[in-house]
Amino acid sequence: MAYITWKSTFEIGFSEIDEQHKIYINLLNELHEAQSKGTSQHVIKEALANFLDYTHYHFDTEEKLFKQYDYPLAEEHLEEHSYFIDKVKKFQLNSQKNDLLLSLKTIDFLKDWTINHILGTDQQFSDFIRLRELGEIN
Repeated sequence: MAYITWKSTFEIGFSEIDEQHKIYINLLNELHEAQSKGTSQHVIKEALANFLDYTHYHFDTEEKLFKQYDYPLAEEHLEEHSYFIDKVKKFQLNSQKNDLLLSLKTIDFLKDWTINHILGTDQQFSDFIRLRELGEIN
């Protein structure tokens, strides 16, 4: 059974972002599976590196949309992105430096942050775009 199951409530209404979120959740599931099965440290580190690479790619996509739509809350959203990337890099560095495997607690943090971000900040951005396209805000 998947660690995180995609739900329609995760959809923000932007097909490109929704598809990226699905891939992102898939990568989290792979990371969780590797950790929970006791897979070699090399495989877990590779899964975390893939997750971080995709995080950069996904956040870059969102950030381009912020500029395209002149999103007034972009700065706050970018701060969340920076915070998360810093946390993931610290997890990665600690696991490399101390030769430690990621804990389930760490992976739970990644999951919780991701879901809360999608349902909160990303949904807020999507709502802004919808209202702007309807002409309800400038």
